[in-house]
Amino acid sequence: MSRVQKGAVAIVVSRGAGGLLALVGRRNPKSRFLGGYFAFPGGVHEAEDGDLAGDGEDACLRRTASRELREETGVDVPPHAFLSAGRRVTPPFAPRRFDTLMYVASLAEPVPVASGDADELLDLHWAEPKELYRRWRNLDIRIAPPLIPILAELAAAADESVEGLGGRLDRLNARLEKDGPRIEFVPDVLMIPLATATLPPATHTNCYFVGSREFVIVDPGSADESEQSRILRHVRTRMGDGSEPRGILLTHHHGDHTGAAAFLAGELGVPVLAHPDTWPSWPECRDVERTDLADDEVIALSGGERVRALYTPGHAEGHLAFLEETRGSLFAGDLVSGVSTILVDSGPGSLDRYLRSLERIRDIGATTLFPAHGPPMIDPASDVQRLIDHRVEREGRILAALADGPKHIDEIVEAAYADTPEANPALAARQAMSHLGQLAEAGRVRSEGSRWALAPARETS
Repeated sequence: MSRVQKGAVAIVVSRGAGGLLALVGRRNPKSRFLGGYFAFPGGVHEAEDGDLAGDGEDACLRRTASRELREETGVDVPPHAFLSAGRRVTPPFAPRRFDTLMYVASLAEPVPVASGDADELLDLHWAEPKELYRRWRNLDIRIAPPLIPILAELAAAADESVEGLGGRLDRLNARLEKDGPRIEFVPDVLMIPLATATLPPATHTNCYFVGSREFVIVDPGSADESEQSRILRHVRTRMGDGSEPRGILLTHHHGDHTGAAAFLAGELGVPVLAHPDTWPSWPECRDVERTDLADDEVIALSGGERVRALYTPGHAEGHLAFLEETRGSLFAGDLVSGVSTILVDSGPGSLDRYLRSLERIRDIGATTLFPAHGPPMIDPASDVQRLIDHRVEREGRILAALADGPKHIDEIVEAAYADTPEANPALAARQAMSHLGQLAEAGRVRSEGSRWALAPARETS
């Protein structure tokens, strides 16, 4: 799990002719963390902000908020002028994690701003929260998930004092943190990471609620009772907001995707929907109402959403991805991971089918790709192509490892995975065997007892 850094965010508001304004900017697209997303000024605690242990967290992070605001926008608000607006913690799947204290301050007028650091925030401006929220609902812009409920709250509280706004946001953030992350990258898709017994380096599997008036639950994967209770509370909260669960969708049978499915189906009285090839490998299916999903079958929800099932085998028999067609959200299951590459075990045609499945989702026209592990991807076609290119490159490294003679699998792994010394040796060996199986089917390598060798040229004709 990634290290959590202390940070602060400055929510600076003012009044314009049309009402409340907030100071926002767009993160540099090259940023490793939410590049291209609109955000408030902020950043990590630095030594110049004081000693967290000695000076106190709040005092130090007020200085962080003040300093970051000045550096990124040129706007000077002293630390004592900020009011507490709550705390948010980056979800556990993220490559960089922050424990962020939020602070709100009000200016008498919307002063001019200028980007002080082009590596940080671009397009700095004063904006109406309701207009930013509207543009996000239309997918005209991307907004960092913690800002989305804050913008909605600011839009609803346009006439309150800064003290009132601080209290509102403090209570809002406390509610959002109470039951762990509930993250919204695009409208009407809630992402809830669940702790699961999954393959490292992942520690969580993303569960998704998709839809507005009706919603489907994709891959509720945790077998842990406390996590199951937590996901049920999230469902109940959604139902309290006027939405109804339609069913549970499974991308495939692996336990880190199905762990809570039977539990939720029983609690909610809804069916589980999956490809027919999933049922034989998922024993718990005997306890649930089952619905088969065929390739290209569409689930039409009452809010207007259309969820299309895409047969995408390779990682598992019966693997499905799901495309929500109205906004282009693709739920890719274990086709793609945001924290590592996907393991494809050896078997007849497995890697070939997996690569064909990647090509299918690459070309499907998605606007956002939601993986089972790790953060979403906002350039799906390019991200999937990079994964395909990585597989081709790894195949080349395996062939190169055999160029000077036959080798045992551990020798192949040592040579072919030299660029990733952090790779788990056992998982790397399983993946290498999948590549070798594909190459053997193509007549490019052959097994010689316990060793592998390049096939003679005549065998490749």
